[in-house]
Amino acid sequence: MNSIEEAKVRGYLQYTLRYDPYDCGTIVYCIRSLARMAGHDLDHRFAHAGLGAGPEGRVAAGIVDRALGGGGCETAMYTVRSEINKWLLTTPAKGMIY
Repeated sequence: MNSIEEAKVRGYLQYTLRYDPYDCGTIVYCIRSLARMAGHDLDHRFAHAGLGAGPEGRVAAGIVDRALGGGGCETAMYTVRSEINKWLLTTPAKGMIY
C-alpha cells in the first residue's frame, strides 16, 4: 500500500466528489477491500484492473484511476456515486483515519 496514493484518493473523494471527511474513511476501506479481493494493493496497479476486478471493483478502480490523474474508466459518474452511496449504507462508519 502506498500512503501517498491513498491520500490522493482521499483528497479526490473529499475535494472533487465532495464527500464528508468522515465518510471518506469508509469509502477507502471498501476500495481497499475490493483491491485485496482482486489481488492488488490500493495503488496504480489496481487503477488499471478494470472489469477484471469485478463489477464493484471496476467502480473502485475507476475512482483510484481518476484520483491518480488518469482518465478513469468508462463507468458513468452516476454509477460511481450510486455505488459509493451503497457502500456508505452497508458499511459501518470508520472515521476520518482508518
